[in-house]
Amino acid sequence: MSSQRFYTGDEQGLIKAVTITELPPVKVKRRRRNAEPVDPPAKPVPTVETWGVPDREKAIQLMCWDHDKKHLVVARKSGVIQLVDPKDGAPVTEFKQTLAKVDKVDTIFVGLFANSESIISCTNTGTLTVQNIQDRSKISTMSVGKDICRMRVHPREHHVVATAGKEQELTIWDLSVLLKGPETPKKGKGKGKKNESKPVEEKAPYKAKEILTNGQIFKAKNVKNDHLDLRVPVWNTDLQFLNQFDITRIAVGTRHHQIRVYDTKGARRPAVDAEVGTMPVVAIANGKDASEVVFSDTVTNVYSVDTLTGAILGQYKGFTGVATALATFTPFEDSTTTHLVTVAMDRCLRVHEMDKTRKLLHKVYLKQRMTAVVVGEFTPYEAPEDEDEGESSRKPARGSDDENDDDLWESMGKLEDKKLKKRKISKE
Repeated sequence: MSSQRFYTGDEQGLIKAVTITELPPVKVKRRRRNAEPVDPPAKPVPTVETWGVPDREKAIQLMCWDHDKKHLVVARKSGVIQLVDPKDGAPVTEFKQTLAKVDKVDTIFVGLFANSESIISCTNTGTLTVQNIQDRSKISTMSVGKDICRMRVHPREHHVVATAGKEQELTIWDLSVLLKGPETPKKGKGKGKKNESKPVEEKAPYKAKEILTNGQIFKAKNVKNDHLDLRVPVWNTDLQFLNQFDITRIAVGTRHHQIRVYDTKGARRPAVDAEVGTMPVVAIANGKDASEVVFSDTVTNVYSVDTLTGAILGQYKGFTGVATALATFTPFEDSTTTHLVTVAMDRCLRVHEMDKTRKLLHKVYLKQRMTAVVVGEFTPYEAPEDEDEGESSRKPARGSDDENDDDLWESMGKLEDKKLKKRKISKE
C-alpha cells in the first residue's frame, strides 16, 4: 500500500505527523448473475502521531522544511525557532528571538525560510532576521518596513525576498545587498562635523522615475484611484512566486478580496487585478503551473484562479471552517496529477484532486485548530514478493502439461469403425 505523510502545527503547540495510506489497485472480476455481491475492501484508517505537550504560549505560527528536507523548521509564538527531527519530533536545535508588543499589538512571525546555511525569518513589525545555523553568534537583523503581513523567499534564488502588508506595497529585496547595510560616504574636511550615513538611492534600470532604496529590486505602485477619484487602500495579506525559475511574476492576495499579479519586467502596477468573491484573502498557494493559484478567504471558500485573466476556474468544497494553510504537491515524481492539502479552523486536514472534478480524496479530524501544514514524503506501492511467487506457483509448467497429454492419449484405446447399414427404401 502506498502512503503519503503530512506534518501539521496547531494553536496548542503540537506537531502532528499524519500518514494517509491508500489501497493498491484491485482488478474487478465479472460477477456471476446469481452470485452474492462482494463488499469493497475498507479504507485504511489514517495514523496520527502527536509530538509535544499542549501549551498555547508555544503555539505554532509557521512551518517549513530546511534545504535538504532533513529537519522541520518550526516558528512558535514564544519567539523560539526549532529544528525538529521528522522521525520522532525531537528538537535538534533552537534559536530564541524576543517578540515584544508594539503599540499593544502582539509580534508574530509572518515569514519563515531555511536553507543549508541559515534561517530567514520576519515578523509583522518588519524585523528581518538571518540566523546562521552553524554559528549562533552570526546573526543579522534589518528592517523592511512596518505592518508586514507576509514575507517569502524565492525557492531557488535564496537571496531574493518579497514582502507585503498593510499600506505596504509588494517589495522585492536583494538580501546580499541588504545585509551589507547603507553605504556611508567618505568623511569631509570640515572640522567638528560628522557626516551622517544616508541610504543610497538607486534608480531602476527599466524605469527612470522609480527610486529604490538600499537593497530593493522592485517596489510596486498602487492602482489608480477609484470612480470617485479616491485613493484605493493597500492591505496585502499573502503572496507567492509563480515560477521557481523566475523572480519576475508574483501573485498577491489582498484584504479587499483581490488577486493581483505583478510582472516586475513591466510596469509597477499589477498586470492582472481581479476581484474574487466578497471576503478577504487569507492564504495563497501555487497551482498546477504558473497559470493558476489557489486561495482561501475568511469564510469557507477555497477557489482556483487563472493568473493570466483573473477568472475563477473552480471551487474546492467540503469546508466548514476557514482554511488557514494550503500546499500543493505531486504524489509521484513523474506524474502529472497534482493534489491540494489544506488545514482549517474546523480541525480537519483535507486532500483534494486538482483536476476538473476537484474531488475530496481524504479527510482527517485532528482535534486542534491547525495553523500550518507541510507535505512530507511519499511511499509508493510495491507488490510483495509472496504474491509474485504465489502466482508463478499457480501456473503449471508448460512442458509437464504436454507430457501428461501424450500419456493420456496413448492410454486410450482405438475405436473400430462401424459401417452404417443403408436402409433400403421400399418402392411403393
